[in-house]
Amino acid sequence: MLVVTYTTSNQQELRARFIQQYGRSSDRFVVKGLYSFYLEDMIRPYQRTVFSKRIEGVYFNSCNPHLNPSNRLALPGRKEMLANNKLNPKHYLTECGTKAHTGFLAKLATRISLKTKHAPATRLSEIYTQVYFDEVQDLVGWDYSVLASLNKKMKSAITCVGDFRQTVYETTFGHKAPETAEQKIAKFKEMGFIEETLTSNRRCIQQICDIADTVHLGAYKATQSGVARVPDGFRSHIGTFVVKQSDVADYIEMFDPTVLRWNVSVGNKFLPEKARCQNFGSSKGLSFDRVLIVPTEKQVKFILGHEKPFPKGTEMTQNKMYVAITRARYSLAFILPDKLVNGLQFPIWENQPVYIEMVVGSVLKCRLPCL
Repeated sequence: MLVVTYTTSNQQELRARFIQQYGRSSDRFVVKGLYSFYLEDMIRPYQRTVFSKRIEGVYFNSCNPHLNPSNRLALPGRKEMLANNKLNPKHYLTECGTKAHTGFLAKLATRISLKTKHAPATRLSEIYTQVYFDEVQDLVGWDYSVLASLNKKMKSAITCVGDFRQTVYETTFGHKAPETAEQKIAKFKEMGFIEETLTSNRRCIQQICDIADTVHLGAYKATQSGVARVPDGFRSHIGTFVVKQSDVADYIEMFDPTVLRWNVSVGNKFLPEKARCQNFGSSKGLSFDRVLIVPTEKQVKFILGHEKPFPKGTEMTQNKMYVAITRARYSLAFILPDKLVNGLQFPIWENQPVYIEMVVGSVLKCRLPCL
């Protein structure tokens, strides 16, 4: 079985879940990153059909490497096709010719697949009986050309899994369709995939599932929690809360949640040094027992109950809020300025000491705060 997924965090999570389920790892359960899959299974076995020098690895692109960074104009000699109608190595590879640009891996895989009459799909069918692509909501453009090639020629059907509410990355740059969630779902149907909606959430308790569903209100079927039991150590504090900024340090001291925020510059004025922080994007694919969210300005509107907190053009903010909420297993809390915490749909966490009585013999000596 082969599972291909985009983020390294999800790769680690999948391997860990397999060990948790079966007690050990197995070389019959293979997890690969998307770029590794393109290079190792789609490109390198057949690269001599287009390039003679071995492609040793990949070069990660955060933007188009063929545009001048100072003026964004196209660099000379980088077009895809040469005058002799062959693929231009400078379009796909770095100057040394040994590393492939990640932004063009799917495109190169598609070109090689067509040139070799879909040999990569045939080879994969001989190695794996089942192939899964996870996090397909992050795939765009040429990624879907690869899926179409594989789905057309592989002997056994491939399965693609994705939650389009979690679209917070793009595997490449450019504007090749499909780009939007609607275009991607339509493309899957065009390729012959059968759509099946999965509504069970195996991570979050029902209270957290209910809040997550309101982020994209009415757009998807209601989520049902698959968490059968909350461990004893977490039962005293479960559900969703609001934490005042003035109480953040005490809340973190008491519950040690994972703090999720937009980036490293957010929340530094009130977060204590001991806070364990992750960015929204990097948390995708991970699970945490307790989560404390530092919301952005637009995400605050969602917490305050505004009718349309995420107007058109703010899908990334909306999706990152959904991702952050659904990382939590047992408790979820939002940080708000003290002046905004009244009259909300969520209970406010009150930092009040709980008193215990200390009795010596039959005489009550004192009442001590239990923090």
